[in-house]
Amino acid sequence: MKPSKLFLLTAALLLITSSNAFADAVLTVQPPSGTIFAGQQFTVGIFVTGPSIVHNGQTTTSPVTDLASFQFDLAFNCAVSGGNSTSCAPGASVLNAVSVSEGPLLPNGGANPTFFEPGTINNTTGEISLIGDVGLSGVTGSGTLVDVTFLALTSGTTNIAILANSDLQLYDSSFNPIVVDNSVTTSPTMQTFPTNQFLAASVTIAPEPPSVQLMLLGGIMGLLALCISHRCIAKTN
Repeated sequence: MKPSKLFLLTAALLLITSSNAFADAVLTVQPPSGTIFAGQQFTVGIFVTGPSIVHNGQTTTSPVTDLASFQFDLAFNCAVSGGNSTSCAPGASVLNAVSVSEGPLLPNGGANPTFFEPGTINNTTGEISLIGDVGLSGVTGSGTLVDVTFLALTSGTTNIAILANSDLQLYDSSFNPIVVDNSVTTSPTMQTFPTNQFLAASVTIAPEPPSVQLMLLGGIMGLLALCISHRCIAKTN
């Protein structure tokens, strides 16, 4: 069963139970650290946690609570237009998506049986649609939902973004929606706290470096030529 059908079923259950959103989640697109070169494969993680609250200069981050299922679309080759964009204007074809794999959070080390759907990759449009996962029970914590492997086609800078559309859905084990938002409003004071949500991340691809093997071979050949030259001089003398 595809995630879209699973979440349609969930939506029907929501209508029956008349439940409301009681929890919040913060999503972050996490590219690897270090230099990425053209021709190299690399992995981007989609990380989830609860909201962060800054008090007296100290940041406290809570876990996401009772996460049981999620679904979203991921766009890439987006034109760079800001560090926290949740939309994707088409840009240069810098990346190709290779694969999507389930992250460790929802399976909870194998203790929570899951149904994972890696979504559909379309490298022409630069989108992976309907990535989703459904667990037998909810989990509480912070961690990686999915890992996405990309191939760097050429040098350049692009954005990878979780699209803030109707496919972005998170639910707890009671079929209550978990809200993904830019801020968290608490009751009864209605005070709004900042979060560490970054639904988009910028990735820069460097030009392909010279082959290390060719560099080593050139050095060996140079040393060999120098050695032969010195021997020839010694024999002449």
